[in-house]
Amino acid sequence: MGKKKTEAKTSTRIVLNIDINAAVMGFESAKTPTKAHRKIMKNYSSVLILGPPPGDDLLELTTHMFTDEEAMVAQHLPALWPRTAAQAARRCGMSASRATSILDHLADNKHVIFAFGTPRKYTILPLVPGTFELAVMSPDLTRTNAWHKRFAELFEKIWDSSYMKDYVVDAPLVRYLPVPGSLSTLQSAWPTDMLEEILEPYDTFGIAHCQCRLVTELAGRGCGKPTENCVGIGTMAQPLIDRGLMRPADKEEVIEAKRNAEKHGCVTWMMNSKDSSQGNISCSCCGCCCHGLRIINDFSAPGLISKPHFMPHRDETMCNDCGKCARICPMNAWQEVAAAGEKSRGAKYQFDSERCIGCGLCVSNCKPGALELMPVPDAGQPEKNYNMLLLKNTPAFLSNAFKIWLRRTVGV
Repeated sequence: MGKKKTEAKTSTRIVLNIDINAAVMGFESAKTPTKAHRKIMKNYSSVLILGPPPGDDLLELTTHMFTDEEAMVAQHLPALWPRTAAQAARRCGMSASRATSILDHLADNKHVIFAFGTPRKYTILPLVPGTFELAVMSPDLTRTNAWHKRFAELFEKIWDSSYMKDYVVDAPLVRYLPVPGSLSTLQSAWPTDMLEEILEPYDTFGIAHCQCRLVTELAGRGCGKPTENCVGIGTMAQPLIDRGLMRPADKEEVIEAKRNAEKHGCVTWMMNSKDSSQGNISCSCCGCCCHGLRIINDFSAPGLISKPHFMPHRDETMCNDCGKCARICPMNAWQEVAAAGEKSRGAKYQFDSERCIGCGLCVSNCKPGALELMPVPDAGQPEKNYNMLLLKNTPAFLSNAFKIWLRRTVGV
């Protein structure tokens, strides 16, 4: 436990197992796409699972993820339709034992499909969120090999196409918490915005490396900030630990990992629900790597993130336009603007409330003390539970998915 805590205090660079052939570890790819790969690509492109449009990039990723034999079986796992190995085997003319071996390998080693239940059923997941996270989630960086590197490069290429912005509706699934240094400027804060209070009801925790920063590091564009701060909480932790995707941790270690990430300019999110019986999941994000924050930074589509409960307020008499707020903000909410008629003073900084997630990093890093967090009067509390969160957001998602389907199929 002590060694892990020491490692968490520094930034982490990714070290690949390039001395070990990925194929030896069971990570193989097809050389060229087959008819089965094209069918899998079509399954991944479904608008019901937030799929990107079919195309060369998605086909290349699918070909990388599945060998010819794996694709022969996996093509029979349509989106949102789990099947047993025997059901998939009958459709591809393979023995049930062989199909089971292949699907178990894809679920338990490559982690590119999901398996559950007895008898075991298998299904593909959305490319993101789902496949992307499972494929690279790990408590041990030494497991990462050249297959993961290529996966990261291909995934980033698809993400950069900005397809995800089409799916973003006003459906606040996650919320960001203020960092501790900013809370001192508040007279009071809701317990649902304070990390220690949120974690108090739980006694089971798992921790892994942030998938977003891991993928961007593997793709050669990472920021070098700490990676070991992706956390499963309560009932969501144990299944991830059992699958080897996270390692067990205690509450103090989780808090230390989160605080260390915040010292390096990261901010922590939680699912936008406050029912402790359902568990939670959390990571600590930077604006350059986190795919959630990049939906705002790169695509200007903020709908998946809950409106902040607090926002910074500037005391103009104290502000000396030092720019620390702009340099630390993960959302570019503080923008440098020319100071007209004041050349001697240099740049000034302007605040864009539409980009703010209420993390308070600007407040905690403002040395002159010109910033303080102020409550947002009409901010809403997190949803009561995940059922309410799903019920509230499903109609808008289905309506939007139908519009995307129309555009892709008939150009409407």
